[in-house]
Amino acid sequence: MKKVLLGTTALAVASFVGAQQAKAQFEVTVGGYTEQKFGYSSVDIDNTTVDFDGFDLKSDSEIHFKAKQTLENGLTFGVQIELEGETNTADQIDESYVFIQGSFGQLLLGSENSAGYKMTYAAPDVSFANVNSGDQTNWLPSFGLGTTQAGYFRRVLGTTYLELDGVNDSQRVTYFTPRWSGFQLGVSYTPDGAQDNNSQLTETRAFKNAFDIAANYVNSFDGFDVALSGRYGFAEDEVNANSDPEVWSVGLNLGYGGFTIGGSYAEANDQGANTGEAYDAGVSYTTGPWGASFTYFHGEAEGSVLAGEEEQDAFQFAVSYAMGPGVTLEGNITHVEFDDDDGGAGFNDDATYGILGVKLSF
Repeated sequence: MKKVLLGTTALAVASFVGAQQAKAQFEVTVGGYTEQKFGYSSVDIDNTTVDFDGFDLKSDSEIHFKAKQTLENGLTFGVQIELEGETNTADQIDESYVFIQGSFGQLLLGSENSAGYKMTYAAPDVSFANVNSGDQTNWLPSFGLGTTQAGYFRRVLGTTYLELDGVNDSQRVTYFTPRWSGFQLGVSYTPDGAQDNNSQLTETRAFKNAFDIAANYVNSFDGFDVALSGRYGFAEDEVNANSDPEVWSVGLNLGYGGFTIGGSYAEANDQGANTGEAYDAGVSYTTGPWGASFTYFHGEAEGSVLAGEEEQDAFQFAVSYAMGPGVTLEGNITHVEFDDDDGGAGFNDDATYGILGVKLSF
């Protein structure tokens, strides 16, 4: 009996050690970023008597947990989970996915942006509070007063970085090819709009079977840099008649001697109040740790029947300074104008704000 117990104990210890050794094959890292932006905004809103002028501090932070290992067959398996640094009951975990990569390319499984979103090129800028993102809604409060019917984040009213029907980090399958002579292809399949949700949805739903197909080209010729992107996406809608969402976009960057010019155009169709178009254009210059850029963004959406068509124009001049690895300072001056025809009555809102910010990436 004693020998049996010793043998059993040895086997258990060996199994435990083997499990720990297998576990130790994963290289685990913790990273992320934090952005802290202090600024003053002068706001003029037609439909309220509330005074929004004043100073404020805005923040955006995430902690990224990563683990990966490369097997003897050359395949790399890994996972990335991103935790929001600010309390957000709606989406405390931003992205969570597994990746597999090798000579065949890369496969992503889980909650992550689409191939079209990730492969898009737009106007160059040095700001981490840029106007082709929807971030300007933090400084023009009318965007949150119910005066607008269209969305801003991943929507044409706020950005050219679109997601079909605004479906952002949904659970999807995405594949990227290797880059051949500067070219790369990507495709995503999204069964439904659910994120962080394992429930089985009904076949009749407003968003399902979405495909996003994208390509970009990145190369350099004797100091001349070029980056070109294009994408097309579509989905099925079983709820709204004759409304199957579509998006498409193109983008271009050209660079030489520290200067980069470029822009992008995006269009969203059959997406209700969020049907419309967006485009941006800009120029940037970097030398050593310094950078400067000027960017213009325009977005317009149909809005609702009562609210009418909505438009946004934003102009931004930004300067950045890289103090060291992972430490960037920024200053920008931005002017944003928002117009809504409100079924004929109409109102105009605008804001001018200045920001000083610091971003730590680790």
